[in-house]
Formats: sequence, structure tokens, C-alpha cells
Amino acid sequence: MAKRRRKKASNKTSLWIILAIIAVLTVMAGMFYASISGDKEVVEVKPGSGEKKEIVSLLNESVEAQRILDGILLQKGNWQLIEKARGVKDIEVENSNAVVKVNTRTLAIGVPVSITLEDAGKWVQRKATAKGLAVISGAPSTYKGWESYKLDLGVSAKAGTSNKKFTTDTIFFFYNTNLGDKGREVISPPASKPEEQYTGKLAIIVDDCGYDIKSVRRLTEVGLPFSYAILPYKDFSNDVLSVIKASGNVPMLHLPMEPSNRSAMSEGSRTILTDMKEKEIRAMTKKAIESLPGIMGVNNHQGSKATSDKRVMETVLREVKKQELFFVDSKTIATSVARDMAREMGVKTARNDVFLDNSKDVEDIRAQVYKAIKMAEENGSAIAICHARPGTVKMWEKYADEFRKSGVKFVHVTEVLY
Repeated sequence: MAKRRRKKASNKTSLWIILAIIAVLTVMAGMFYASISGDKEVVEVKPGSGEKKEIVSLLNESVEAQRILDGILLQKGNWQLIEKARGVKDIEVENSNAVVKVNTRTLAIGVPVSITLEDAGKWVQRKATAKGLAVISGAPSTYKGWESYKLDLGVSAKAGTSNKKFTTDTIFFFYNTNLGDKGREVISPPASKPEEQYTGKLAIIVDDCGYDIKSVRRLTEVGLPFSYAILPYKDFSNDVLSVIKASGNVPMLHLPMEPSNRSAMSEGSRTILTDMKEKEIRAMTKKAIESLPGIMGVNNHQGSKATSDKRVMETVLREVKKQELFFVDSKTIATSVARDMAREMGVKTARNDVFLDNSKDVEDIRAQVYKAIKMAEENGSAIAICHARPGTVKMWEKYADEFRKSGVKFVHVTEVLY
């Protein structure tokens, strides 16, 4: 009887040892589970040997996550969706011999100015969470120099007892001022050549001049009457001013003003802020104007917060009026009071109607020009803003003659002020 008890005890001890070894191996290797719903087993990484990496494929799961996200975004018919990049990423998991493969995308989404960027991001976040997607991060950011809200979504996974998240989509929400409350897709390519003759006046303002000379020189050689807004204090600000004057076009100051997200400011300490005193605002405006002798007017660079502040705009416009200049509201936000205050104060003014180059694609920009042309016909005149960028320059060089034949009259912005 004693021998039989010792044998049972020995078997029991061996069983516990085996279970302990399995537990240790499991912790060392890492068991991976993943699902967009968080409860389905996808794959298990078995113990490897030496330095060999075990491949964990979450390709199917990440594709499904992206499909779900696409369905969420399609609920917003007036958002402009641009897929910027797509690929497969290998992610080494810390403290594991596993490499996880996921599909990744970077998306840029233009939203109407009637909602805040954060609200747009959080709306998608709520929908994504309800569908089982993993929310990795969400915070104010920048996109191509504009203020934006960045949201990272993905799939969740388990490594042993810990949870890990892997990004499948990085989304940048930015303001697209071409979209209204009941907006539609911005990009609708026109016919290869105008099917009808348009009427009206169209003024083009080229923003962000001053970074280089070449882009501005090429635009002046297109031969259309553009107005050029120059950022102050750049390496080539005064050089491009000379080029613009020599070409007979209208030079303007592109005055840096505070955006809704202060961290997105592109011009730092040279930006007019809403918490500055009137004396400081006026002095900064005066200095920026005087840095570009011979300019004829001003428009705001960024400024979604500053142009919505009556105190700030009144102070800026007092100096603009004193210098006998005009002010064009770039309309970076729907709540801007700039144009209305300028009219009240007797400053010649106007307001931007459409941005042309939210996309870098030449054909997309061309389509936006036709949208501006149609606005000019419908309203008698229109103002459109583009930028001194390579894709924009290429578009004007390629299609300037076609636009001339459209019937619309291209004019300097001084011809559409009121």
C-alpha cells in the first residue's frame, strides 16, 4: 500500500512539472490572438528555436478592419476621401520572437468647416469602437501645413496575458472649405475641353509665396493675371516681390494669423495671436506690411481662430486701412468675421470662394478651376486661392490656354473688390 501511494504522488508531481514547463514555454513564446471584435482566435505563435522569427499574419484581419472603416466613412457623403498611401508593414513585437504583418493605409479626409476637426475624428472613433475596431490614438496634428486631427485605428491582439494594438489606418481630418453643409464630392473632372463658353470674372490668388523664386517666376510666365500673397520674412520674400512687380501682377502680404489649433501654426512667433494686446497686434501687422514695400493688399495665412475674433480683426484692419490697402478674407473657417468687419470699417474687401489645390493631382486641381469658373458665371465674379506648389504650377502651365478659351475673364483681385 505504501509503495502504491508513493507511485501516485510521483505521478502527480510529474504532471505538475509538465504543466509548469508548458506555462513557461507559453509565456516565452507568446500566444497571439486577434480580431476586430476582440474575441476570435486568429493565430498562435508556437515556440521558435534560436533567433528565428515567427511570422504572425494579421493581413486578413487588417483588410476587414479597413473595409469596416470604409463603410463608416461612406456614411458621410459630403466628406472628401483621399487615400494617400497603402502597404504591408512588418512589426516586431517586443519581448517576443514574433513579427506581425498588417495592412496599413494613410488617409486624408477633407471635412466641411461647419464641424470641428476634433468632432469629425471623434465621430469616426465612436463608430469604429462600436464596430470593434481598436482606437490607438487621436489628437490635434497637422496635414501639409494645415491644422488637422489625426486618428489611428487598427486591430487588437493578445500576446499571452497582455493586449497589443496594431495600426491599420492613420487618418488626417482637415478643413476643406469647398464643402458645404450639404456638400458633395469635390472632384468631378471636367470634359477634355470646355463644352460651352462661360462668363464672369475670376480672380486667382496664389498663396504661400516666398519659399523660392522658381515657382513664382514660372507662374508669372503663364501669362494670366494672378495676384500673389507673399509670406513675410522668408528667404525669398523680397525676391519674389520684385518678380511679381516686374510682371505687372498684384503683390499682397500673406499675414500669418492664429489657427484654431495653435500647435499647427507654421510661422511661429511671427503669427498674430488672439491673446495679444492691440498695440502688439498693430505693431506686428505694420512691421509685416513694411517688410514688403509696394504691396497692394493683405490676406490671412491660416487664421481660423484670429479671423473669428472681432477684437483682433478690428485691430488688424485699422492698420490695413491706415496703409490704404485692401483685405481679402481667405475664409479658412466659416465663422470668420474678416470680410464683414472690413466692409463696416470702409476697407476694400472680398472673400475667397474656393480652394483649388487641396489635392496635389494636376487633374484634380484642373477640375477645381472649372468649379471656380462656374461660380464666376453664376455670381458674376469669384475668387479662388491656390498655392505656389509644383503640382499647381504644372497644372497652370498645362491648361492655361484651355482656360483662356473657356470664356471666363481672368482678372486681378483688385477688380472684384467691393
